Amino acid sequence: MRGLASGSDEQSICIGCGLCCDGTVVTHLAVRDESDLGAPLQGLGVQIIAAADPPVFELPCPAVCDGVCTIHSLHRPSACAQFECTLSQGVLDGKVALEEARMVISATLALRDAHRNGSVNADVFEQHIDSVFR
Repeated sequence: MRGLASGSDEQSICIGCGLCCDGTVVTHLAVRDESDLGAPLQGLGVQIIAAADPPVFELPCPAVCDGVCTIHSLHRPSACAQFECTLSQGVLDGKVALEEARMVISATLALRDAHRNGSVNADVFEQHIDSVFR
């Protein structure tokens, strides 16, 4: 599995997933203001869409590389720390096994790539994302 965290003491399915950060699950991320965006993202050229209420920035996030946030320990918007997709919440609630979640993520990454290259219908892809992550 590409970059997915594993190990008995690693309970997060987020590291190596990045589907919320790459624009697959959500297309924009809400921030309170420029300070919530933080210097690392500002340095990467992220611009806040202030006309939105609340202000947002467009995803994919330039700080994500292979499903890993490269600014995690520096400063990331508060919404990043607070967001839990349905799959992650299922793992936290004990309704979805960690390994099962990792398999779903791997399958979704492959489906996303197939959608991007045109071999999977947009409706099929969106239905999958809605049923698993939203």
